[in-house]
Amino acid sequence: MRTRYLAVGGMAWVAAYAGTYVAVIRGQGNSPAWWYLAVLAVGVVPLALAAAGRWSRPALTAGAVLLGLAALAGVLSVGLLLVPGVVAAAAVVAMAPAPPPRVHTPAA
Repeated sequence: MRTRYLAVGGMAWVAAYAGTYVAVIRGQGNSPAWWYLAVLAVGVVPLALAAAGRWSRPALTAGAVLLGLAALAGVLSVGLLLVPGVVAAAAVVAMAPAPPPRVHTPAA
């Protein structure tokens, strides 16, 4: 259950970061990079699935990596504010339950 709360917290942090990013960029008189917002959205989808109880360790790992890359891409602007969201996503990956072992039956 703690993992789900952490996933929800990570999603909320990334959403708040996206709003802050748009506000800062527009405040500077520029247009936000929509591809960057799309990377954030795709990176948060695995967290949403984890919050719903649908675990997929590879998807969670890919989401954490995407959010980490987004933080690096935005480091010259407000990208450092995304780091807590990346940490939350990485923690969800680490805390996600392992898939059940597969039972192999020998062929007859």
